[in-house]
Amino acid sequence: MRNLPSVAICIPTFNQAQYLPISVGSACQQIYPNIEVWVSDDASTDDTPEVMDRLCEQFPQAHYYRQPKNLGMVGNNNWLLRQLKAEFIVRIDSDDFLLPNYVERLVDLLQKYPDAGYAHTAVWEIDERGEKQGVRQLARIEEFREADKELRAAVSGFRMTANIAMFRSKALQRLNFYQGRPEFTQDYDLIVRMADAGYGNVYTSEILAGYRVWTDTELIRPRRKRVELQGMIRVYEESLLTAFQKRGWDTKFIEQQRQKLALNHAAFCYNPFFSEAERSELIELLQELGDSPALQIRLWTMRLGLAPFWEWQYQTLLKLKALVKFWLHKLSITKDNYRFNFNHQK
Repeated sequence: MRNLPSVAICIPTFNQAQYLPISVGSACQQIYPNIEVWVSDDASTDDTPEVMDRLCEQFPQAHYYRQPKNLGMVGNNNWLLRQLKAEFIVRIDSDDFLLPNYVERLVDLLQKYPDAGYAHTAVWEIDERGEKQGVRQLARIEEFREADKELRAAVSGFRMTANIAMFRSKALQRLNFYQGRPEFTQDYDLIVRMADAGYGNVYTSEILAGYRVWTDTELIRPRRKRVELQGMIRVYEESLLTAFQKRGWDTKFIEQQRQKLALNHAAFCYNPFFSEAERSELIELLQELGDSPALQIRLWTMRLGLAPFWEWQYQTLLKLKALVKFWLHKLSITKDNYRFNFNHQK
């Protein structure tokens, strides 16, 4: 163990006591031996302290800290990451989980590619009950992607299957973690800043974690849509645009993607649970994100009652993209198996 790089798994949590035995248990039961697990409780009001007391007794490598007041998502993450001194840091939400070989596999990959700032994997998508709903994977063949290529790819969106990843600690420190960054888009912003700083990344299509997707029964996402749009504007203007200008790259592609993103989010803003004042504010943010004649036409058609059609079109496109990724993943596995069999026949 003395020669193995140290790994810290950080789990920020808030009012998810029922899932902590799964997330903390999966972190503590990694086959990689040189790990520590840290849980930062953002002043939960459920029985998180009692659950963590039991887990810390069960797993000696688990450490628990309860914040005296609620810091918010970014604040709690920042505090937790700053406490860790390990060479590699894994960040996982408290309702997700890691497979037993997650840490071992990603340590190997980050050691193989010293220019990579982080590593990520395909994941199981699970529901509230923990039942598998499918696989999330990227339509990506290469194991290592260099920084400039990732920076260009990031213009089209967040290029990870989930916000579960292993980071090189010195890369996070160099970027000052999430300090001052927008909520709900902080992970997207981080990978852009990683690429801008010259860090590539490693991806494996092996399924090594589980990511929980919630049914939005309490309309939480609508309430945070305003903050999400504000965050995306900041990612494009403060991180992507700055990085492109620094390199002398054409920024027209960024403008085009902003307009496309605004179109994709337009239908959501016409859901009936928004008041007129809320809808007006969201439309202003859409126009700031990426105004265009196409957006104005779409907003006009939505005022005529066509919002359900545009939402259906967007959801259908997402399903088609997921299908393409699924078959690319299948082809990648078939190709790897062919190489394995061919090499063993020689």
